[in-house]
Amino acid sequence: MRILVTTGPAYGLLNPVVPMAWALRSSGHDVMVAGPEPMAEMVNGSGLPFVPTWGYMHMKEVMLFDRQGNALVPAPEEDAALEQIGRGFGRLSARVLKRTMDVVENWKPDLVIAEPHLYAGGAAAAAFGIPWVEHGIGMGYRQQCDDWGIDEFGPELAELGFDGLPDPALILDNCPPTVRRDDAKPGVDMRYVAYDKPGTVPSWVLEKRSKPRLLLTLGTVEPKFVGVDSRQIGGGMPLFNELIRTLPTLGMELVIGASDEVVAQLGPLPDSVIAAGWLPLTSVLPACDLAVHHVGAGTTMACLLAGLPQLLISRNAEQTDTARRLDAFGAARQIVSDDVDPSLIIDACQALLEEPSYRKQAQVLREEVLSLPSPSELVPLIEKLV
Repeated sequence: MRILVTTGPAYGLLNPVVPMAWALRSSGHDVMVAGPEPMAEMVNGSGLPFVPTWGYMHMKEVMLFDRQGNALVPAPEEDAALEQIGRGFGRLSARVLKRTMDVVENWKPDLVIAEPHLYAGGAAAAAFGIPWVEHGIGMGYRQQCDDWGIDEFGPELAELGFDGLPDPALILDNCPPTVRRDDAKPGVDMRYVAYDKPGTVPSWVLEKRSKPRLLLTLGTVEPKFVGVDSRQIGGGMPLFNELIRTLPTLGMELVIGASDEVVAQLGPLPDSVIAAGWLPLTSVLPACDLAVHHVGAGTTMACLLAGLPQLLISRNAEQTDTARRLDAFGAARQIVSDDVDPSLIIDACQALLEEPSYRKQAQVLREEVLSLPSPSELVPLIEKLV
């Protein structure tokens, strides 16, 4: 079969789909990935062929600006913020639809696999009578988010003769059922398999450590969206800088997972801080005792796979929803970024390290993830769709 994978311009949207793409390719199928130009390097680095559906762009262009180019003020209220995210996804699909349609028409795939928020993939497939699969990206957004996104994408769907987004032939859900959203659409359970950009594992990962080790990261999107100096916490100091100078006071080793560009903005670092750059999380997390992060989809799921307790600093509606679910299960602690001060960070980290229940619950989720069928086990199910 020829299988087209469609994605938006964010690693967190593509990476969860790469293992399934390779499972299909390893089974003898021809797989190609379509997405905006910034994804070319990441896709090619995964060993998969790439075709662009748009030129250079960043997700903030559709998230922070409307179709006329007017800047949008981020909504402080959760439901309104979720609507902004959803409509941003809708504007993204409106941008890439024509080129996605061209790829489908000319390459003639037998099946399309789309991450949940790239509605153009499913629409293009349906327009040519091709079955499509919705592939989950982990914890997921509330369904209301996609309802707004599809509404925003409505004019384009109407031009294709659709009243709403046509249903997929199959939904693959790689969120652990225990912490899955109540409004999640019925689908087939699938194991989350982490995919990282290839990298060299540093020697300290394999060495015995003498004190607890904490990983701190804001992922690939947050620093680009708001800048290191834009997320403020108590005392008016930048969030990343404040955390770097507060957390080592707990007597632990702190590893910063951030790009060289971000690290350069932080100034001189304490001796107990390792500026490690971008790391393959699946290799690094087992060598850590705790992760403090921005509730990014990929980082969150990698921590679940490692069975690691998490301190989740949520900023937007999607992050807050994910953090709330993991906090309620007892595998993490949630802090809303607007309310953060150094004492809250210290107290939460101490609790996560000292109270065994957090690690126990994190291990429960890890075992649940590992018990689900792998992408390769689900290839025959996908093959039957064509």
